[in-house]
Amino acid sequence: MEEIYRLDTRDRPRLLLAMMHALAADDGRISFEGKLSETELAQMAGTACEEDGVLKRATLQPKLDFLVLPLTPKNLSPLERVIVSKVAFGNGGIIHVQIERHGKMAFAAYDNFDRDCLVAYSDVSPAVLDELIKTRVLRSYQRASHSNS
Repeated sequence: MEEIYRLDTRDRPRLLLAMMHALAADDGRISFEGKLSETELAQMAGTACEEDGVLKRATLQPKLDFLVLPLTPKNLSPLERVIVSKVAFGNGGIIHVQIERHGKMAFAAYDNFDRDCLVAYSDVSPAVLDELIKTRVLRSYQRASHSNS
């Protein structure tokens, strides 16, 4: 049974980093969409620029830069360093983010992390979300639905 949680964030960068830490796995992947061709994300090892499997473009027009990178424990620190120091959020940088783990969507943030477009799935535990409320990264979360997949 798949849990889906709708998230209301106070802090987009800290939420992204928290989700990256919670979901990094040997088979983990992350996609970024936005104005990214001039960022260090585009030059990182293992970067692909095409949709693949679960990770799909969220905006078709105008066409935005789309990058897929491994989100593994080994790649986590370099990826975090690039995001924290060099990449903006919003129209000048990251607009959409998706994280895939074990071949299925684990986290998705669309439209500049808009609260109507921000979800976590079963791989993100309520304990992680509760901690993010305590640390003021999230305002709140709520269970959205169940699906049998």
